[in-house]
Amino acid sequence: MAAIAIDDDGKPTEILSAISLIHDSGVDPDSAKSAATRLATSGIARRTRRLYRRKRKRLAKLDKFISSQGWPLKEFEKYEDPFYPWRVRAELATTAITDQQELGEKLSIALRHIARHRGWRNPYSKVTALYTVTEPSDAFLAMQEECAKQLGRTIPETITVGQLVTGMNLGKTRLRGENSLLAARPRQSDNANEIHTIAKVQGLSNELVRQIIDHVFAAESPKGSAAEQVGKDPLQPTKKRALKASDAFQQYRIAALIGNLRIRGGKGNRRLTTEETRLVFDYLRSLPAKQEPTWQLVAEQLKIDRGNLVGTAIMTDDGERAGAKPPVHDTNRIMENTKIKPLATWWKSADADARAAMVKALSNAEVDDFDSQAGAQVQEFFFGISDEDQEKLDGLHLPIGRAAYSEDTLDRLTKRMIGEGMDLYEARQAEFKISNDWAPPAPEIGERVGNPAVDRVLKATARWLNAAERQWGAPKSVNIEHVRAAFMSESSARELDRDNQQRAKRNVKVVAEMQEKLGIEGRPSRADVWRFQSIQRQNGKCAYCGAEISFKNSEMDHIIPQVGEGSTNTRDNLVAVCRECNSSKSNIAFAVWAENTSRPGVSVQKAIERTHHWVTDSGLRKPEFDKFRKQVCDRLRRKATDEPIDARSLESVAWMANELRSRIAQKFKDGDTKVRVYKGALTAEARRASGISGKLEFVDGKGKSRLDRRHHAVDAAVVAFTSNYVAETLALRSNMKFDQELRRKAPQWREFTGSDHVHQVEWTKWKYRMQALAELLNNALVQDRIVVMHNLRLRLGNGAAHEDTIGKLTRLKVGDAISTTDIDRASSEALWCALTRDPDYDPKTGLPENPNRTIRIHGTHLTASDEITVFPVAAASIPIRDGFAKLGSNYHHVRLFRVPSGKKYKYCLMQVYTVDLLKFRKEDLFTVELKPQTISVRTCEALLRKALANGTAEYLGWLVSDDELLIDTSSFDTPGIVKLREEYGPVNRWRLAGLTSVTRLNLRPLYLSKEGLKPNVNPEIKKIIDNRSWIITVNKLFSSGHVKIIRRDALGRPRLHSAAHLPICWEVK
Repeated sequence: MAAIAIDDDGKPTEILSAISLIHDSGVDPDSAKSAATRLATSGIARRTRRLYRRKRKRLAKLDKFISSQGWPLKEFEKYEDPFYPWRVRAELATTAITDQQELGEKLSIALRHIARHRGWRNPYSKVTALYTVTEPSDAFLAMQEECAKQLGRTIPETITVGQLVTGMNLGKTRLRGENSLLAARPRQSDNANEIHTIAKVQGLSNELVRQIIDHVFAAESPKGSAAEQVGKDPLQPTKKRALKASDAFQQYRIAALIGNLRIRGGKGNRRLTTEETRLVFDYLRSLPAKQEPTWQLVAEQLKIDRGNLVGTAIMTDDGERAGAKPPVHDTNRIMENTKIKPLATWWKSADADARAAMVKALSNAEVDDFDSQAGAQVQEFFFGISDEDQEKLDGLHLPIGRAAYSEDTLDRLTKRMIGEGMDLYEARQAEFKISNDWAPPAPEIGERVGNPAVDRVLKATARWLNAAERQWGAPKSVNIEHVRAAFMSESSARELDRDNQQRAKRNVKVVAEMQEKLGIEGRPSRADVWRFQSIQRQNGKCAYCGAEISFKNSEMDHIIPQVGEGSTNTRDNLVAVCRECNSSKSNIAFAVWAENTSRPGVSVQKAIERTHHWVTDSGLRKPEFDKFRKQVCDRLRRKATDEPIDARSLESVAWMANELRSRIAQKFKDGDTKVRVYKGALTAEARRASGISGKLEFVDGKGKSRLDRRHHAVDAAVVAFTSNYVAETLALRSNMKFDQELRRKAPQWREFTGSDHVHQVEWTKWKYRMQALAELLNNALVQDRIVVMHNLRLRLGNGAAHEDTIGKLTRLKVGDAISTTDIDRASSEALWCALTRDPDYDPKTGLPENPNRTIRIHGTHLTASDEITVFPVAAASIPIRDGFAKLGSNYHHVRLFRVPSGKKYKYCLMQVYTVDLLKFRKEDLFTVELKPQTISVRTCEALLRKALANGTAEYLGWLVSDDELLIDTSSFDTPGIVKLREEYGPVNRWRLAGLTSVTRLNLRPLYLSKEGLKPNVNPEIKKIIDNRSWIITVNKLFSSGHVKIIRRDALGRPRLHSAAHLPICWEVK
């Protein structure tokens, strides 16, 4: 991010703020390898906690019900036979018990056992569905079949789960886990059938059975819990915004985007007539699921050339854009093409109301309405499908999100647009009588969208823009550069990177093949690679006439030329042809030339026929290549030329980039601020064209640097001076350069400075401004005023509370001799206090053996023979479910202390764990006093513990992960630091990357990125930047490094003081 001050002529005068903000994409620090986000892992943890919480409540209610019946409650562990509950279940389903006391006890055992292992139930069905006996589930039938094979006899159809398990040699047959008897997971209906069988054998009343089933199979669904949080329709504030999967929105989206279409004619572009609008609408709405939608097919419906259909990429003011494909009814296509065949069949025969009810039933944001007639049809469908299909429903993904309007508004707008041939703007005015300048309200810049990586960008942008506005007022313009991975999750970005690496490997193979076959030395140009691939793909034949061609005598031609300067340099518009065809065709569309030329073998039909014999490109699957070939054929049929490059065609089409633009535009709507979004490729062109790349001095020298993270801020400054005129000229220069390489023409693109006088004048001004900007940026780089910063996470929660692995606690007797080490590993604070306050306690040796020792913990007195538990490891741990788990790296912050050590002082760290701060969540977490019994104090250095006890420890300040440290490294002579200095000069800004132990810090260079490391980089340097980091002891760093901890505000300025108690800079003196 960069804010640049300009004078009245637009010349940059000062760099106000230039920041490279490095964020974590919301990735959970404990799941960095899998790139799982905090949102995902916390969601799993939250649902798991809810599952256990509800299970405890459900079982408690069941116990209360059992007690109300006069039946005893006895823990299963008190029975000697571990399989006793299974045997009781089988007995109750087989033999009537006349002794009421015995019957009550066994019913209690059976019901409590079933409730703990009750199985899965269709979430769309109610508990009342279990009041009657149902057919055995597929899973239970599979269990019966497997047991019959093992036993060598037929299994009765009426057998219960308990009877089946009991008959399988309990103790030797594995019941749970992989390849076990219960691996098939019987359903709740099977266990409910067992209760019905028990009731019949034991003579229980129907009323009692229903009460039992209500308590055993009680369930709460979170489905629809967010329904009350749904936003309101801005045009009808009493109505809620519709689901994007709804029929109303799907039809509205098609109609709204059709309203943007224009047909190019001799006198300019005209709108579609009402009849044409209805034709296209009906076609797209009912397009079969197996047919891929294309604008070529839409043009064929209108009986026009595809090139004459324009306006396909215009975005409506509610954020919808069609782009490369026309809009279709996505919900219908998903339902008709689903692999859940019963659902596809049901959908085709269902009416509109039933379909709407199904969409709501499949949405987690809507409350089920099974009481209506349409809802009853949906519920009947759910009851009628198999368990396997029920599970597949979880993998059915309908369009997500909410529309800007309610279903009623969407229906009314669609009716206007289709019935009267209006566009969205006109339909809104006609239907709702709104003002001419009305637009749907955009969310605040920082409002979350649910994607953690995107939310990080939105929050940082909002903070920075708000701070900039407060400091300098509303900006004159805001330019946004969008690169493909900017609004992706970390996992998606990694997948994209893997694809790019695979593509790069394929290109290396192609280059090697070219060098071998053609005898080329050095790396060929991109244009030569494309020409070689085209000839290989076309079997060495001219795409137009079929004549033999080679790499040396072939030429590349654009099937469809472009109006004005430049060409459409896409693979589907470029073919290898013979010199004669290229010369004869000249600068007209192939289909037009083919109709009028006399060259043998040239026709549209023959050219298309030749594509059927093309060789599939390496790296492409057949469906991908068939799609590419179809695009080529569509262009071979076209007669109209491509539209010229203009500012609109250069803007990013990414939804989130345009969403960010609309949010920023709304924030500054009362002023004259212009907000634009440009593709990232233009930034590289701007750097090269302006000459700025060779003038900037980064850590690794002049030119583009991926090693120096400050290049992101430099790119932002370059983007800030891009205007529509300059963007058009940059795009045309890049286009002309590649075109001239393809045609093997002299490189004249360097002399191009604009398509007309206005563009040329703007280009000259831009070049002048960029020279001034280069000087400002260079000075800022030299003076270390371009900032690289990370967000600091200061809130209490920061990932998992502990590691996943649960270990066994060590058990000791109260009267045993207990060492100081074991006392410090006490499994609870209360136990530590009780042991250290015992009269026999010695801080050096601990407690001696004492058969008369008694201690008190939370009011409970323990004698010498009672057991206590301690952690078996020295690592900070927490007790969990009769075991323990290590806390790992889940510390909230570290505190730096200076403590006396002989005649000198020593610096020590205390890792402050989250678990010790829970009770202080409403206080200042960085200053609260931590008692000696807390795990944070117990696991710090002995010297620090002693100083804390004596009151001689001086608390200097605190550090968190990603804190910026300014260190004078001149006094450090480790091999890595020496090599780093020799290669890149003084490297003084570092980032806290973590702790190896309580005495050793992991530091990484703040400015240096592993992405820019050269393959032959010194191993010591690579170790610091890419691998282990710089590991240094706490005392050595703060004794010798003259360390300053830098805390910055949103604009990147060091924060020296704060009335709002925000983190400020501090220094270790």
